[in-house]
Amino acid sequence: MTLKLPISVLLLLVSSAALGQTACPQGVASGSSQCGPSSMTNSTSDDRTGPASLGLPPAKWADSWGAIAMDDNKGVAGIVTDLRSKRSAKKAAIAECRSRGGVDCTIARTYKNQCLVVAVSSSKSQIVNAATINRATELAMRDCASDGSSDCRIFYSGCSLAWRVW
Repeated sequence: MTLKLPISVLLLLVSSAALGQTACPQGVASGSSQCGPSSMTNSTSDDRTGPASLGLPPAKWADSWGAIAMDDNKGVAGIVTDLRSKRSAKKAAIAECRSRGGVDCTIARTYKNQCLVVAVSSSKSQIVNAATINRATELAMRDCASDGSSDCRIFYSGCSLAWRVW
């Protein structure tokens, strides 16, 4: 009986020292510098959630550029998407237009992190960019039909959207 009391007191003292949980990689002893706070506990007084509350950096996004170049005399277009800069998008669109037989290719539109739609009729074409393909299509068809054209159709639709870097 005399031995049980000191052991009980010792167990109480040792167990009260472990107030917080730690998350350690497999094979790493608790208390190591490789251990961090457990994700199962909330060590902050406010109720933050999400990557920042876990110590992760915020998401980083890379811009994506697109462009369309046209040779109106030949009816040729060059369209490119998903390029890293406005300048590279312009150069690639002109090169694409020329590779399709265009001679006097000029930039008709550049856009960043958006969608592009080209609507055409027998009398004209409309180039519209917007946040979504549906919105760009809606606007392009409305603009194409604004002069009474009834033969409007979508010639091209595509997006050049930002991508997550990390």
